[in-house]
Amino acid sequence: MKRTVFAVALNHRAQTAHWQEAFGQPPYQAAPKTPVWFIKPRNTHRRDGDTISLPMEQTYSGGTLAVVMGRTARKVVAAEAGEYIAGYALANELSLAEESFYRPAIKAKCRDGFCPMGELAPLADASALEIITEVNGEERQRWSTADLHRDAATLIAALSDFATLQAGDVILLGTPQQRVPLSPGDEVTLRAAGLPSLTNRFTDRPEAARPAAEGHPTLFALGLNYADHATELDFKAPEEPLVFIKAPNTLTGDHAVSVRPDNLEYMHYEAELVVVIGKTARNVSRDQALEYVQGYTVCNDYAVRDYLENYYRPNLRVKSRDTLTPLLPQVTPRAAIPDAQNLQLKTFVNGELRQSGNTRDMVFDVPFLVSYLSEFMTLHPGDLIATGTPKGLADVRPGDEVVVEIEGIGRLTNHIVSEQQFEESLHEQD
Repeated sequence: MKRTVFAVALNHRAQTAHWQEAFGQPPYQAAPKTPVWFIKPRNTHRRDGDTISLPMEQTYSGGTLAVVMGRTARKVVAAEAGEYIAGYALANELSLAEESFYRPAIKAKCRDGFCPMGELAPLADASALEIITEVNGEERQRWSTADLHRDAATLIAALSDFATLQAGDVILLGTPQQRVPLSPGDEVTLRAAGLPSLTNRFTDRPEAARPAAEGHPTLFALGLNYADHATELDFKAPEEPLVFIKAPNTLTGDHAVSVRPDNLEYMHYEAELVVVIGKTARNVSRDQALEYVQGYTVCNDYAVRDYLENYYRPNLRVKSRDTLTPLLPQVTPRAAIPDAQNLQLKTFVNGELRQSGNTRDMVFDVPFLVSYLSEFMTLHPGDLIATGTPKGLADVRPGDEVVVEIEGIGRLTNHIVSEQQFEESLHEQD
């Protein structure tokens, strides 16, 4: 059933009320104006009845309602969103404590098993559905979807405005501020009228046999992973990797087009070395990390800076728009690259060199990144890590040809088009 699982934070009135004072202070300055999206990658996906291993950190249950898409949805208006819904399911958006919304919360949200989901069923009306959480047979929480800021239709419209949704894609509608703490040995059941219940058991024992990953390979990306790029944007180099996840709708290929939205001030390219995972990796040491790498490729990680808000930065409206991540499909085997930390990266716009750097200037190198991610989540074959970009950013506009290349890996060509040009091409294909 599952393809991409999108989730939205700060969509419950109790949650925004709790954070209201903080939103008036740095680094936020103001409450969010648009939905705060994040992604639950495939290592988090589990089913009804599965046993889930808890990390050492305190974990909280977040019972919620999942809306499942029934067909392709692109730029859908809220009034018609119901026509695109296949049904609903209960989901448990497990999380460590939510301490900040300023940077990607991948360590809190994306651990193995942190998104069990129940069976799909139709619902005539999900506008005031009570979600009940029971722990060991005792009711511990009850809340209503009437307390959400945005309902399913509104969220579908907001997400499909920049990301094409496919049949099987899932949107988790949010949770209250107060979550239910979990302990090893707990059995948690979620209930809601008209939907199959969802029950999972929790243990402190590492999972002996992790289920095969369902859904798309995960595309991880790094923010500010070159010190000169951080300086270029008036930031300090991070002390811990700023990892976020890009949705598959954003991927496109070599010699493809990328859409610059209308009425923008600034959209820029980012030449990046991409690591391709070759075998399942969990708790991998830095010394052994490269053994889990199949090879390398190239991507251009475009960003629309006009849409940046200080919530789950960089957010999906900035980084996961349709067509904004051209990716070279060919993978260069690891054995063909003696040293991935000494490769030249270049970007050309209309034949003019605009960006030049070297992978030796990464803040966190490839072995560190593979080891770091595998400490708290399982990496699966086909997963990708885009490792960041050096300084040298510039605005690109419709008509521009953008070429990114990495020494020994390959050359990726891309063309920028306007929204009107892109829509006309889609109509021609139809």
